[in-house]
Amino acid sequence: MRDRIQAVLRQLAQAPELEARWLHTLSLMEFIGARKISRTVADRHPSLEVLGHLSDETRHAFAFKRLSAEVAGSEITTFLCPEAAGRYFQGLDHELATWATAHTGQPDVYLHYLLTTTAIERRAMVLYPLYKAASRNTSVREELGRVVTEEQSHRRTIEDACVARLTAVGASLDEALALEERLFGAFLAELEPAVERELAALPSPSALAASDVGTPAVRASSSVK
Repeated sequence: MRDRIQAVLRQLAQAPELEARWLHTLSLMEFIGARKISRTVADRHPSLEVLGHLSDETRHAFAFKRLSAEVAGSEITTFLCPEAAGRYFQGLDHELATWATAHTGQPDVYLHYLLTTTAIERRAMVLYPLYKAASRNTSVREELGRVVTEEQSHRRTIEDACVARLTAVGASLDEALALEERLFGAFLAELEPAVERELAALPSPSALAASDVGTPAVRASSSVK
């Protein structure tokens, strides 16, 4: 799956129009994560650890939205496969909660939080470095570096707590990660053809060059840093 992720990221990074919408999609997914935290383990004044995590996810949602506006030239309202992105996140949260409850015998909100966070951040540690390598935009690459550092700062603690709780009830994190792999694969299966269709619909470089003949400046929305 890593090769497929790398390939689609390289494709969408070719066009600022697509990259802006991809950044907006990442912002949406980070926002969904932050909202999920605020409605569950942070529905009342939480621990320092949870509050710090909520703060990070909120900042990431803002950072990606700001970058989408920077790449596009103004704030946008469109995404890349937003329904599929939502299904991935909501499906993961629901399936992990169901799977965990089957092992514990009753709902455990904090374990569900640990599980979803662990699975999402494992995915981020694959997705974000690959995107950083694919993007041609300096601002995007720099921000992705910051996001990865922030994710790593709390990932280990959360994952260790998750594994300890699962071990206590005879469950394996590998089973949970296999659920995530399947659901992300479904999201990727919708993203790949969507990116291909969008790229095919964009004007060719030669057509853009012809339209810029005699124009004193290239359109700002078509440039990258």
